[in-house]
Amino acid sequence: MTDVQMPPEYGAIHPQDGDTAADAPAGYVTIWSDFIGVCNLRLPLTVFVVEVLEWYKIHISQLSPFGIIRVRNFECTFHAIGIEPTVGDFRRFYQMTVSMGFFSFCR
Repeated sequence: MTDVQMPPEYGAIHPQDGDTAADAPAGYVTIWSDFIGVCNLRLPLTVFVVEVLEWYKIHISQLSPFGIIRVRNFECTFHAIGIEPTVGDFRRFYQMTVSMGFFSFCR
């Protein structure tokens, strides 16, 4: 986990051995390191990512890596073709699913 470096102004703390996602101190949230290293998530979160999370009433730590990949891929694709992505557009392509307690999106 310590291979993911955050700017000091974010005040990020790395978990200790044996900590779980539920052990985040008050005022902190859990973000899986794979979201940063593998899934192309960047901080601060984009408005689009926040709007998707708010629409579906889920917390970022409830998303599977595939879920965040689909959100970010959708957002990047729309930007690449010069269109501002919206939650409405996202919902036309994807519906939320749940597997093993984590949320994702499928067509």
